[in-house]
Amino acid sequence: MSEEKLEEINSISEFMEKLNKVKDLEQYKNLEKGNEVIAKFSIDLFYRGHENNEYNLLPSIARISHDVNYAVNKVEYALINQAKNEYPILFSETDNPLDLLIKLQHYGIPTRLLDITSNPLVALYFACRTDSKQYGEIFVFGNQRKNYPIRKNIIYKLCRRDLFYKNKISITKFMKMVRANEGLFTNIEVKKYIETNNMKSHIEECIENINFIYPAKSFERLFLQQGYFILLLNDYAINGNSIEHTDNLSPIPKDHKNIIARYIIPAKSKKHLLDELKMLNITESTLFHDDVDKVCKNIVADFKGRYGNK
Repeated sequence: MSEEKLEEINSISEFMEKLNKVKDLEQYKNLEKGNEVIAKFSIDLFYRGHENNEYNLLPSIARISHDVNYAVNKVEYALINQAKNEYPILFSETDNPLDLLIKLQHYGIPTRLLDITSNPLVALYFACRTDSKQYGEIFVFGNQRKNYPIRKNIIYKLCRRDLFYKNKISITKFMKMVRANEGLFTNIEVKKYIETNNMKSHIEECIENINFIYPAKSFERLFLQQGYFILLLNDYAINGNSIEHTDNLSPIPKDHKNIIARYIIPAKSKKHLLDELKMLNITESTLFHDDVDKVCKNIVADFKGRYGNK
């Protein structure tokens, strides 16, 4: 989307009014045109709220250091190993890479997953969470599920840590790795692509496009926040018959084709919006109800607010 002046949100009613018009936006229509079988596959809408509109769309693993030489994959490997050493049963060697990342994310370990939600009001809460002097920002993402069964399994392979430790891996080797795990594939179309060795275009698609992850609601918090994820891969490129990558994770551009709309929230409106959200029972306590310490802390804060000294 273009970098024109973004619309402001000052109330929930204003926000919902804007969202009701999202499907009329040119960005949504263009995304819809890319789907050849639109009658069969729909576009899913997801949302993300930033409390500071200067933030980039980067996951927590990429925000540990601002050093230009910071190697994401090495830190990721060290964090995963340490988590497995501390809790070998919780973080099992049998976990597939995506499930492991989701579990790590849940317990606060930085990962390459970026949180999104299917509930726009949850995104609004996170955009207003701190009453700072900064504008908040909300993103509306659109995802076509057309190739998701195919891409899901390619993502599974690209997510393997041994891939992150090679400068190059040939397309041929990659396809052998995929074929070796045919049991993972349940979609007939996937097997067709494997048999015909026609995977390159889908690998390119995974590299160039936003990779939306639809997790099982294994944790209460995922259910409460109606959580989904975007998986960011190392910077890849396909050169000839090889996949090359760097140690870096680049942010998702804020004008990416899958970002249908963006809105900003003035700092002065954050408290009012949080009060409105509280009336709808969207608070820290309800969104993090599985975190006993956090809920109890909010009980005390609410008690002081009601009965404490003025």
